Amino acid sequence: MNKTLRLIRHAKSSWQEPMLRDIDRPLKPKGVRRTQALANRLGPLPDTHIFTSPARRARDTAHILHAQCQVTQAIEEIPALYTFDAVDLMDCLHLLPDECNDVTIIGHNPAMTILVNHLSTHQFDNIVTAGYVELNIRAEQWHTLAPGIATLQHYILRPEKTGQNK
Repeated sequence: MNKTLRLIRHAKSSWQEPMLRDIDRPLKPKGVRRTQALANRLGPLPDTHIFTSPARRARDTAHILHAQCQVTQAIEEIPALYTFDAVDLMDCLHLLPDECNDVTIIGHNPAMTILVNHLSTHQFDNIVTAGYVELNIRAEQWHTLAPGIATLQHYILRPEKTGQNK
C-alpha cells in the first residue's frame, strides 16, 4: 500500500515581540488567514495524522487545519520536527508509525523544501509559509523513505489565490 505524505510549512509568524524565543513566536493575523484559506482549499481530511513541530507557529497552524479539515486523529507534537535540517527531518519521518498511511507534517524551511526536492523529481525553489505539498510514497514502511520514492500529487503555494492548484 502506498502512503500519502502531506508537508505544510507553518504559516507566517509574528515578529511583533522581538525578544521572544524563535520557538515561541505566534502566527501573524495574515498567517491565520492563509492557514484558513489552505484548509478551505484542502477540504475534509478525516484520515490524516497530523504531526507538528513544537514551535508555536507550527502548533497554531496544526490546530487550525485540524479543526477546519475535520481530522479525527489527535495532533501529535514531535520535538524532532523543530528542525531546519532536511536530514534530521528525514530521520524523523523514518520513525513514523507504519500504520499511518496518510500523514501531514507541519514544520520548517529550508528542511521542507530540501526534503521534497530529495524525495521527488519535482524541484521547488522555496515552499512558502502556509505552502502545501502532497506526495505519493511508493512504500509500505516509513523507514524505507529514500530519494526518488515519491511522486508529486498536488501542491498549493498561494492558498488564498485560486488557480494555483497543481
